[in-house]
Amino acid sequence: MEKKAVSVNTEKGIILLRDTGMCQHEVSRKSNVSRTCVCQTIRKFNELHTTATKPGAGRPFKMTRHQKRAIKLQQLRDDTLSLNDLVRYTQASLNLDTSRQTVSLILREFDLVSYVASRKPQLIHEQRRCRIFWCYKHLSWAQKGLV
Repeated sequence: MEKKAVSVNTEKGIILLRDTGMCQHEVSRKSNVSRTCVCQTIRKFNELHTTATKPGAGRPFKMTRHQKRAIKLQQLRDDTLSLNDLVRYTQASLNLDTSRQTVSLILREFDLVSYVASRKPQLIHEQRRCRIFWCYKHLSWAQKGLV
């Protein structure tokens, strides 16, 4: 028989019924769950003093929140950085050996993407002067249909 997840509200109800003085058999009938579930819920509550579930299994995260924020800030400072540049940054500054995929996933957590921004040619002094001159020349123009 496979285990079925019991809601937190049901677990709280089991604990409340147990505190009223009911035996496990009566609590299981009243809650419509198995006696094993009642026994395990009561044991877990006695050990942890809570009905919340423990964190699941799996490998712990390699990076702390502080390190993830550092990568995010580095990307925000210079949006022309590639993933390889960010990986080099984590190796040099944060002393972490990470992959491109890990850095990409971290950026996605913050709704950022790593791409190389297109480089725009810088305006030279002559081009700026011509633009300002054009603007002054056309200041007196009125939009058609509005006047």
